[in-house]
Amino acid sequence: MARIHPVTLPKWGLEMSEGQISRWIVAEGDSVEPGTELVDIETDKIVNTLDTDRGGTLRRILVPEGETAPVGALIAVLAEADASEAELAEFIASYVPVDASFEPKDEGRAESAGPEPSPAADAPADAGAAPKASPLARRIAEQDGIDLAGVEGSGWGGKIRKADLPPRPAALAPDEAARRNAGAHASPVAVNFANALGFDLTGLKPSGYRGRISLADVQAAVQAAGLWSPPAAAIPAAPGAAPAAAAAQGVEQPFTGMRKSIANALRHSKQTVPHFYTAMDVEMDALMALRSQFNSGREGARISVNDFLLRAAALALAAHPEVNIHVSDSGITRFDQVDLCVAVAIDAGLVTPVIRNAAQRPLTEISAEAGRLIAAARDRSLTAEDLRGGTFTLSNLGMYGVRSFDAIINPPQGAILAVGGPRREARETADGGLRFASVATLTLSADHRGIDGAVAAQFLSTLKARIEAPMSLVM
Repeated sequence: MARIHPVTLPKWGLEMSEGQISRWIVAEGDSVEPGTELVDIETDKIVNTLDTDRGGTLRRILVPEGETAPVGALIAVLAEADASEAELAEFIASYVPVDASFEPKDEGRAESAGPEPSPAADAPADAGAAPKASPLARRIAEQDGIDLAGVEGSGWGGKIRKADLPPRPAALAPDEAARRNAGAHASPVAVNFANALGFDLTGLKPSGYRGRISLADVQAAVQAAGLWSPPAAAIPAAPGAAPAAAAAQGVEQPFTGMRKSIANALRHSKQTVPHFYTAMDVEMDALMALRSQFNSGREGARISVNDFLLRAAALALAAHPEVNIHVSDSGITRFDQVDLCVAVAIDAGLVTPVIRNAAQRPLTEISAEAGRLIAAARDRSLTAEDLRGGTFTLSNLGMYGVRSFDAIINPPQGAILAVGGPRREARETADGGLRFASVATLTLSADHRGIDGAVAAQFLSTLKARIEAPMSLVM
Protein backbone atom coordinates (compact mmCIF):
# COMPACT_ATOMS: atom_id res chain seq x y z
CA MET A 1 0.00 0.00 0.00
CA ALA A 2 1.24 3.49 -0.79
CA ARG A 3 2.26 5.49 2.25
CA ILE A 4 -0.21 8.14 3.40
CA HIS A 5 0.63 10.71 6.06
CA PRO A 6 -1.55 13.12 8.04
CA VAL A 7 -1.01 16.86 8.35
CA THR A 8 -2.55 18.03 11.61
CA LEU A 9 -2.97 21.40 13.26
CA PRO A 10 -0.01 21.76 15.67
CA LYS A 11 -0.12 23.07 19.22
CA TRP A 12 2.11 26.16 19.49
CA GLY A 13 2.01 27.12 23.16
CA LEU A 14 0.19 25.78 26.19
CA GLU A 15 -2.81 28.09 25.76
CA MET A 16 -3.42 27.36 22.07
CA SER A 17 -6.64 25.42 21.43
CA GLU A 18 -7.36 26.25 17.79
CA GLY A 19 -5.94 27.99 14.76
CA GLN A 20 -7.20 29.63 11.59
CA ILE A 21 -5.83 28.64 8.20
CA SER A 22 -4.44 31.90 6.87
CA ARG A 23 -2.90 30.71 3.60
CA TRP A 24 -2.08 27.42 1.90
CA ILE A 25 1.40 27.82 0.44
CA VAL A 26 1.21 24.48 -1.37
CA ALA A 27 -1.74 23.52 -3.56
CA GLU A 28 -3.40 20.13 -3.92
CA GLY A 29 -1.35 17.99 -6.30
CA ASP A 30 1.95 19.73 -5.57
CA SER A 31 4.98 17.63 -4.66
CA VAL A 32 6.90 18.56 -1.52
CA GLU A 33 10.24 17.72 0.03
CA PRO A 34 11.07 17.49 3.75
CA GLY A 35 11.22 21.01 5.14
CA THR A 36 8.76 22.47 2.60
CA GLU A 37 6.47 25.15 4.05
CA LEU A 38 2.88 23.98 3.71
CA VAL A 39 0.53 26.46 5.36
CA ASP A 40 0.33 29.67 7.40
CA ILE A 41 -1.74 29.24 10.56
CA GLU A 42 -2.95 32.18 12.66
CA THR A 43 -3.55 31.99 16.41
CA ASP A 44 -4.55 34.72 18.84
CA LYS A 45 -0.87 35.68 19.17
CA ILE A 46 1.07 34.78 16.04
CA VAL A 47 0.97 33.70 12.44
CA ASN A 48 3.24 30.70 12.11
CA THR A 49 4.19 28.50 9.19
CA LEU A 50 3.88 24.73 9.33
CA ASP A 51 6.38 22.77 7.30
CA THR A 52 6.59 19.05 6.60
CA ASP A 53 9.17 16.58 7.86
CA ARG A 54 8.58 14.22 4.96
CA GLY A 55 8.21 14.27 1.20
CA GLY A 56 5.26 13.33 -0.97
CA THR A 57 2.31 14.89 -2.76
CA LEU A 58 -0.30 17.07 -1.07
CA ARG A 59 -3.31 15.03 -2.08
CA ARG A 60 -6.06 16.59 0.04
CA ILE A 61 -6.65 19.93 1.76
CA LEU A 62 -9.39 19.33 4.32
CA VAL A 63 -9.52 22.77 6.00
CA PRO A 64 -9.61 25.64 3.50
CA GLU A 65 -8.28 29.17 3.97
CA GLY A 66 -10.28 31.24 6.39
CA GLU A 67 -11.62 28.31 8.42
CA THR A 68 -10.69 27.49 12.01
CA ALA A 69 -9.80 24.04 13.29
CA PRO A 70 -8.97 22.68 16.76
CA VAL A 71 -5.47 21.63 17.74
CA GLY A 72 -4.80 18.13 16.40
CA ALA A 73 -7.40 18.34 13.62
CA LEU A 74 -6.55 16.67 10.33
CA ILE A 75 -6.10 19.60 7.94
CA ALA A 76 -4.49 17.87 4.95
CA VAL A 77 -3.12 14.56 3.69
CA LEU A 78 0.28 13.83 2.14
CA ALA A 79 0.69 10.66 0.12
CA GLU A 80 2.76 9.01 -2.52
CA ALA A 81 1.58 9.71 -6.05
CA ASP A 82 0.32 6.15 -6.55
CA ALA A 83 -2.06 6.21 -3.58
CA SER A 84 -5.56 5.55 -4.88
CA GLU A 85 -8.60 7.68 -4.17
CA ALA A 86 -10.12 4.79 -2.25
CA GLU A 87 -7.05 4.53 -0.02
CA LEU A 88 -7.15 8.25 0.66
CA ALA A 89 -10.86 8.15 1.52
CA GLU A 90 -10.30 5.20 3.84
CA PHE A 91 -7.37 6.92 5.55
CA ILE A 92 -9.35 10.13 6.13
CA ALA A 93 -12.49 8.36 7.30
CA SER A 94 -10.59 6.26 9.83
CA TYR A 95 -9.26 9.23 11.78
CA VAL A 96 -10.70 9.94 15.23
CA PRO A 97 -9.49 12.41 17.87
CA VAL A 98 -7.14 10.89 20.45
CA ASP A 99 -5.60 13.08 23.18
CA ALA A 100 -6.09 16.30 21.20
CA SER A 101 -4.57 14.80 18.07
CA PHE A 102 -5.89 12.74 15.19
CA GLU A 103 -4.38 9.34 14.49
CA PRO A 104 -5.39 6.35 12.34
CA LYS A 105 -7.48 3.78 14.18
CA ASP A 106 -5.70 0.89 12.52
CA GLU A 107 -2.30 1.09 10.86
CA GLY A 108 -2.90 -2.35 9.31
CA ARG A 109 -6.21 -1.56 7.72
CA ALA A 110 -4.90 -2.24 4.20
CA GLU A 111 -4.51 -5.91 5.07
CA SER A 112 -8.00 -6.22 6.54
CA ALA A 113 -10.96 -7.47 4.56
CA GLY A 114 -12.37 -3.99 4.23
CA PRO A 115 -12.22 -0.51 5.67
CA GLU A 116 -13.35 -0.06 9.23
CA PRO A 117 -16.61 1.86 9.11
CA SER A 118 -16.58 5.37 10.47
CA PRO A 119 -19.06 6.33 13.19
CA ALA A 120 -21.05 8.26 10.59
CA ALA A 121 -21.35 5.20 8.40
CA ASP A 122 -22.15 2.43 10.89
CA ALA A 123 -25.25 4.03 12.41
CA PRO A 124 -28.00 6.28 11.10
CA ALA A 125 -27.78 9.89 12.14
CA ASP A 126 -29.96 11.01 15.00
CA ALA A 127 -33.08 12.51 13.59
CA GLY A 128 -32.63 15.58 15.73
CA ALA A 129 -28.87 15.92 15.22
CA ALA A 130 -27.62 19.04 13.48
CA PRO A 131 -26.09 18.47 10.03
CA LYS A 132 -22.30 18.37 9.93
CA ALA A 133 -20.88 21.59 8.52
CA SER A 134 -17.64 23.54 8.56
CA PRO A 135 -17.52 26.52 10.95
CA LEU A 136 -17.48 28.91 7.98
CA ALA A 137 -20.46 27.24 6.30
CA ARG A 138 -22.39 27.19 9.57
CA ARG A 139 -21.71 30.88 10.18
CA ILE A 140 -22.86 31.83 6.65
CA ALA A 141 -25.97 29.66 7.05
CA GLU A 142 -26.86 31.37 10.32
CA GLN A 143 -26.34 34.81 8.77
CA ASP A 144 -28.42 34.01 5.67
CA GLY A 145 -31.11 31.95 7.42
CA ILE A 146 -30.25 28.82 5.43
CA ASP A 147 -31.61 25.50 6.72
CA LEU A 148 -28.61 23.17 6.59
CA ALA A 149 -30.89 20.13 6.77
CA GLY A 150 -31.76 20.72 3.15
CA VAL A 151 -28.16 21.12 1.95
CA GLU A 152 -26.14 18.20 0.61
CA GLY A 153 -22.51 18.27 1.78
CA SER A 154 -19.59 17.49 -0.50
CA GLY A 155 -16.94 17.36 2.24
CA TRP A 156 -15.52 14.43 4.12
CA GLY A 157 -18.31 12.35 5.67
CA GLY A 158 -20.96 14.49 4.02
CA LYS A 159 -19.77 17.64 5.77
CA ILE A 160 -21.29 20.81 4.36
CA ARG A 161 -18.76 23.34 3.10
CA LYS A 162 -19.16 26.92 1.92
CA ALA A 163 -19.28 25.83 -1.73
CA ASP A 164 -22.35 23.68 -0.99
CA LEU A 165 -24.48 26.60 0.16
CA PRO A 166 -26.92 28.35 -2.17
CA PRO A 167 -25.75 31.60 -3.82
CA ARG A 168 -25.80 34.67 -1.64
CA PRO A 169 -27.32 38.02 -2.62
CA ALA A 170 -24.86 40.29 -4.44
CA ALA A 171 -25.51 43.33 -2.26
CA LEU A 172 -26.43 43.73 1.41
CA ALA A 173 -27.47 46.56 3.65
CA PRO A 174 -24.38 48.34 4.98
CA ASP A 175 -25.07 47.31 8.59
CA GLU A 176 -25.54 43.68 7.55
CA ALA A 177 -22.32 43.80 5.51
CA ALA A 178 -20.51 45.26 8.51
CA ARG A 179 -21.78 42.43 10.71
CA ARG A 180 -20.64 39.78 8.25
CA ASN A 181 -17.29 41.40 7.59
CA ALA A 182 -16.48 41.81 11.27
CA GLY A 183 -13.20 40.05 11.95
CA ALA A 184 -12.36 39.56 8.27
CA HIS A 185 -8.63 39.16 7.56
CA ALA A 186 -8.55 42.39 5.58
CA SER A 187 -7.12 45.88 5.78
CA PRO A 188 -9.38 48.41 7.57
CA VAL A 189 -9.85 50.48 4.40
CA ALA A 190 -10.90 47.33 2.49
CA VAL A 191 -13.47 46.48 5.18
CA ASN A 192 -14.88 50.01 5.22
CA PHE A 193 -15.16 50.06 1.43
CA ALA A 194 -16.93 46.67 1.38
CA ASN A 195 -19.32 47.68 4.15
CA ALA A 196 -20.29 50.89 2.37
CA LEU A 197 -21.22 48.93 -0.77
CA GLY A 198 -22.92 46.06 1.06
CA PHE A 199 -20.33 43.54 -0.13
CA ASP A 200 -19.61 40.35 1.82
CA LEU A 201 -15.86 39.62 2.05
CA THR A 202 -16.37 35.96 2.92
CA GLY A 203 -14.52 33.74 0.47
CA LEU A 204 -12.79 36.59 -1.35
CA LYS A 205 -9.29 35.53 -2.40
CA PRO A 206 -6.68 37.84 -0.82
CA SER A 207 -3.57 39.25 -2.45
CA GLY A 208 -2.44 41.66 0.25
CA TYR A 209 0.37 41.48 2.79
CA ARG A 210 0.46 38.23 4.77
CA GLY A 211 -2.70 36.99 3.09
CA ARG A 212 -4.90 39.98 3.94
CA ILE A 213 -7.69 41.17 1.65
CA SER A 214 -6.59 44.52 0.21
CA LEU A 215 -8.62 47.47 -1.06
CA ALA A 216 -7.65 46.50 -4.63
CA ASP A 217 -9.08 42.99 -4.05
CA VAL A 218 -12.42 44.44 -2.95
CA GLN A 219 -12.54 47.01 -5.75
CA ALA A 220 -11.96 44.30 -8.36
CA ALA A 221 -14.63 42.06 -6.83
CA VAL A 222 -17.34 44.73 -6.50
CA GLN A 223 -16.62 46.00 -10.00
CA ALA A 224 -17.00 42.45 -11.37
CA ALA A 225 -20.28 42.09 -9.45
CA GLY A 226 -21.59 45.34 -10.92
CA LEU A 227 -21.77 47.06 -7.52
CA TRP A 228 -19.23 49.79 -8.22
CA SER A 229 -17.37 51.47 -11.06
CA PRO A 230 -14.31 53.67 -10.62
CA PRO A 231 -15.04 57.33 -11.43
CA ALA A 232 -13.97 58.20 -14.96
CA ALA A 233 -12.03 61.28 -13.87
CA ALA A 234 -11.47 60.74 -10.21
CA ILE A 235 -8.78 62.56 -8.30
CA PRO A 236 -6.49 59.86 -6.89
CA ALA A 237 -7.10 59.33 -3.20
CA ALA A 238 -4.29 59.39 -0.71
CA PRO A 239 -2.81 55.95 -0.12
CA GLY A 240 -4.90 54.04 2.41
CA ALA A 241 -7.69 56.65 2.44
CA ALA A 242 -11.18 55.24 3.02
CA PRO A 243 -14.06 56.17 0.70
CA ALA A 244 -16.16 59.03 2.05
CA ALA A 245 -19.28 56.86 2.24
CA ALA A 246 -17.44 54.20 4.20
CA ALA A 247 -15.80 56.71 6.51
CA ALA A 248 -19.18 58.25 7.30
CA GLN A 249 -20.50 54.91 8.55
CA GLY A 250 -18.48 54.93 11.75
CA VAL A 251 -19.04 51.18 12.01
CA GLU A 252 -17.59 49.43 15.06
CA GLN A 253 -15.17 46.66 14.14
CA PRO A 254 -15.03 43.77 16.61
CA PHE A 255 -11.68 42.82 18.08
CA THR A 256 -9.46 40.50 16.08
CA GLY A 257 -8.24 37.38 17.89
CA MET A 258 -4.92 39.03 18.77
CA ARG A 259 -6.50 42.35 19.77
CA LYS A 260 -9.03 40.55 21.95
CA SER A 261 -6.28 38.58 23.67
CA ILE A 262 -4.33 41.80 24.33
CA ALA A 263 -7.44 43.59 25.61
CA ASN A 264 -8.31 40.79 28.02
CA ALA A 265 -4.76 40.49 29.36
CA LEU A 266 -4.31 44.24 29.92
CA ARG A 267 -7.76 44.67 31.46
CA HIS A 268 -7.03 41.81 33.85
CA SER A 269 -3.65 43.34 34.71
CA LYS A 270 -4.96 46.84 35.33
CA GLN A 271 -7.92 45.61 37.39
CA THR A 272 -6.17 42.99 39.51
CA VAL A 273 -2.50 44.06 39.80
CA PRO A 274 -1.71 46.89 42.27
CA HIS A 275 0.47 49.05 40.01
CA PHE A 276 2.73 51.74 41.37
CA TYR A 277 5.06 53.94 39.35
CA THR A 278 8.59 55.19 39.94
CA ALA A 279 10.23 57.61 37.50
CA MET A 280 13.83 58.75 37.13
CA ASP A 281 15.54 61.10 34.67
CA VAL A 282 18.69 59.79 32.98
CA GLU A 283 21.27 61.75 30.99
CA MET A 284 21.78 60.15 27.57
CA ASP A 285 24.65 62.17 26.05
CA ALA A 286 27.45 59.75 26.95
CA LEU A 287 25.47 56.77 25.69
CA MET A 288 24.58 58.44 22.39
CA ALA A 289 28.19 59.55 21.86
CA LEU A 290 29.45 56.03 22.56
CA ARG A 291 26.87 54.60 20.19
CA SER A 292 28.01 56.95 17.42
CA GLN A 293 31.62 55.98 18.04
CA PHE A 294 30.75 52.29 18.22
CA ASN A 295 28.89 52.37 14.90
CA SER A 296 31.50 54.46 13.12
CA GLY A 297 32.94 52.37 10.33
CA ARG A 298 30.99 49.36 11.53
CA GLU A 299 29.92 46.87 8.85
CA GLY A 300 26.55 45.22 9.02
CA ALA A 301 23.69 46.10 11.37
CA ARG A 302 24.16 49.20 13.51
CA ILE A 303 23.63 49.19 17.26
CA SER A 304 20.58 51.21 18.31
CA VAL A 305 19.96 53.21 21.45
CA ASN A 306 17.33 50.64 22.35
CA ASP A 307 19.96 47.89 22.17
CA PHE A 308 22.06 49.77 24.74
CA LEU A 309 18.99 50.18 26.96
CA LEU A 310 18.18 46.47 26.72
CA ARG A 311 21.73 45.61 27.74
CA ALA A 312 21.58 48.09 30.64
CA ALA A 313 18.22 46.75 31.83
CA ALA A 314 19.48 43.17 31.69
CA LEU A 315 22.53 43.99 33.82
CA ALA A 316 20.42 45.98 36.29
CA LEU A 317 18.02 43.06 36.63
CA ALA A 318 20.91 40.70 37.28
CA ALA A 319 22.02 43.04 40.07
CA HIS A 320 18.47 43.23 41.46
CA PRO A 321 16.87 39.79 41.03
CA GLU A 322 14.06 40.93 43.34
CA VAL A 323 12.71 42.85 40.30
CA ASN A 324 13.23 39.92 37.91
CA ILE A 325 10.18 38.07 39.21
CA HIS A 326 6.77 36.60 38.49
CA VAL A 327 3.94 37.39 40.93
CA SER A 328 0.79 35.33 41.45
CA ASP A 329 -1.96 35.25 44.05
CA SER A 330 -0.05 32.54 45.90
CA GLY A 331 3.49 33.92 45.88
CA ILE A 332 6.60 35.24 44.14
CA THR A 333 8.93 33.38 41.78
CA ARG A 334 12.42 34.87 41.52
CA PHE A 335 14.57 34.11 38.44
CA ASP A 336 18.34 34.09 38.21
CA GLN A 337 18.18 34.16 34.41
CA VAL A 338 16.99 37.37 32.77
CA ASP A 339 14.58 36.60 29.92
CA LEU A 340 13.95 40.11 28.66
CA CYS A 341 10.81 40.92 26.64
CA VAL A 342 10.87 43.63 23.97
CA ALA A 343 7.53 45.36 23.34
CA VAL A 344 6.97 45.58 19.56
CA ALA A 345 4.05 47.42 17.98
CA ILE A 346 2.60 45.76 14.85
CA ASP A 347 -0.50 46.48 12.80
CA ALA A 348 -2.51 43.89 14.73
CA GLY A 349 -1.53 45.12 18.20
CA LEU A 350 1.43 44.56 20.50
CA VAL A 351 3.68 41.53 20.95
CA THR A 352 6.51 40.93 23.42
CA PRO A 353 9.11 38.46 22.08
CA VAL A 354 11.82 37.33 24.48
CA ILE A 355 15.60 37.74 24.46
CA ARG A 356 16.77 34.70 26.43
CA ASN A 357 19.48 34.94 29.08
CA ALA A 358 19.99 38.61 28.22
CA ALA A 359 22.30 39.43 31.15
CA GLN A 360 24.89 36.94 29.88
CA ARG A 361 24.86 38.15 26.29
CA PRO A 362 27.13 40.92 24.93
CA LEU A 363 25.72 44.08 23.37
CA THR A 364 26.23 42.92 19.78
CA GLU A 365 24.44 39.65 20.45
CA ILE A 366 21.54 41.41 22.15
CA SER A 367 21.32 43.78 19.17
CA ALA A 368 21.25 40.91 16.66
CA GLU A 369 18.61 38.98 18.60
CA ALA A 370 16.46 42.07 19.15
CA GLY A 371 16.67 42.86 15.44
CA ARG A 372 15.63 39.33 14.53
CA LEU A 373 12.68 39.35 16.92
CA ILE A 374 11.45 42.79 15.86
CA ALA A 375 11.64 41.85 12.16
CA ALA A 376 9.83 38.57 12.82
CA ALA A 377 7.15 40.38 14.84
CA ARG A 378 6.45 42.83 12.03
CA ASP A 379 6.47 40.01 9.49
CA ARG A 380 4.09 38.00 11.70
CA SER A 381 6.53 35.08 11.68
CA LEU A 382 7.33 34.81 15.41
CA THR A 383 7.24 31.30 16.79
CA ALA A 384 5.62 30.18 20.02
CA GLU A 385 9.10 29.76 21.50
CA ASP A 386 9.90 33.40 20.68
CA LEU A 387 6.94 34.48 22.82
CA ARG A 388 7.11 31.95 25.65
CA GLY A 389 7.91 33.13 29.16
CA GLY A 390 9.76 36.35 29.87
CA THR A 391 10.66 37.77 33.26
CA PHE A 392 10.65 41.54 32.56
CA THR A 393 9.54 43.84 29.71
CA LEU A 394 11.05 46.99 28.22
CA SER A 395 8.76 49.27 26.21
CA ASN A 396 10.36 52.20 24.37
CA LEU A 397 8.21 54.93 22.80
CA GLY A 398 10.99 57.50 22.68
CA MET A 399 11.29 57.27 18.91
CA TYR A 400 7.76 58.70 18.66
CA GLY A 401 8.62 61.82 20.64
CA VAL A 402 6.89 60.61 23.81
CA ARG A 403 8.28 62.32 26.90
CA SER A 404 7.15 59.68 29.41
CA PHE A 405 4.38 57.16 29.96
CA ASP A 406 3.14 54.59 32.45
CA ALA A 407 3.15 51.09 30.97
CA ILE A 408 0.78 48.32 32.07
CA ILE A 409 2.47 45.27 33.60
CA ASN A 410 2.46 42.08 31.55
CA PRO A 411 1.38 39.40 34.10
CA PRO A 412 2.75 37.32 35.67
CA GLN A 413 5.83 39.57 35.38
CA GLY A 414 6.41 41.83 38.35
CA ALA A 415 7.43 44.98 36.46
CA ILE A 416 7.78 46.76 33.11
CA LEU A 417 10.08 49.64 32.15
CA ALA A 418 8.71 52.51 30.02
CA VAL A 419 11.31 54.59 28.15
CA GLY A 420 10.56 58.10 26.92
CA GLY A 421 12.45 60.09 24.30
CA PRO A 422 15.44 62.33 25.08
CA ARG A 423 14.93 66.08 25.43
CA ARG A 424 17.37 68.93 25.93
CA GLU A 425 17.39 70.41 29.43
CA ALA A 426 19.51 72.98 31.25
CA ARG A 427 21.58 71.53 34.07
CA GLU A 428 23.69 73.30 36.73
CA THR A 429 27.38 72.42 36.74
CA ALA A 430 29.41 71.79 39.89
CA ASP A 431 30.86 75.31 39.78
CA GLY A 432 27.47 76.96 39.46
CA GLY A 433 27.57 77.28 35.67
CA LEU A 434 25.04 76.08 33.12
CA ARG A 435 25.14 73.27 30.63
CA PHE A 436 22.62 71.46 28.45
CA ALA A 437 22.04 67.72 28.51
CA SER A 438 19.88 65.17 26.66
CA VAL A 439 17.59 63.72 29.32
CA ALA A 440 15.18 60.77 29.09
CA THR A 441 12.58 59.73 31.64
CA LEU A 442 12.46 56.06 32.65
CA THR A 443 9.29 54.93 34.42
CA LEU A 444 9.09 51.59 36.22
CA SER A 445 5.60 50.15 36.66
CA ALA A 446 5.79 47.57 39.45
CA ASP A 447 3.44 45.09 41.12
CA HIS A 448 3.31 46.19 44.75
CA ARG A 449 2.51 42.65 45.87
CA GLY A 450 6.06 41.63 45.03
CA ILE A 451 8.12 44.83 44.73
CA ASP A 452 8.40 47.67 47.22
CA GLY A 453 9.16 51.29 46.45
CA ALA A 454 12.72 51.15 47.79
CA VAL A 455 13.50 48.14 45.60
CA ALA A 456 12.13 49.95 42.52
CA ALA A 457 14.23 53.01 43.32
CA GLN A 458 17.40 50.94 43.80
CA PHE A 459 16.83 49.19 40.47
CA LEU A 460 16.38 52.52 38.66
CA SER A 461 19.48 53.94 40.33
CA THR A 462 21.56 51.01 39.08
CA LEU A 463 20.05 51.36 35.62
CA LYS A 464 20.78 55.11 35.59
CA ALA A 465 24.41 54.47 36.57
CA ARG A 466 24.82 51.95 33.74
CA ILE A 467 23.35 54.32 31.14
CA GLU A 468 25.32 57.35 32.24
CA ALA A 469 28.60 55.36 32.29
CA PRO A 470 27.92 53.32 29.16
CA MET A 471 31.39 51.81 28.63
CA SER A 472 30.27 49.03 30.99
CA LEU A 473 27.63 48.06 28.42
CA VAL A 474 30.15 47.23 25.69
CA MET A 475 32.62 45.34 27.86
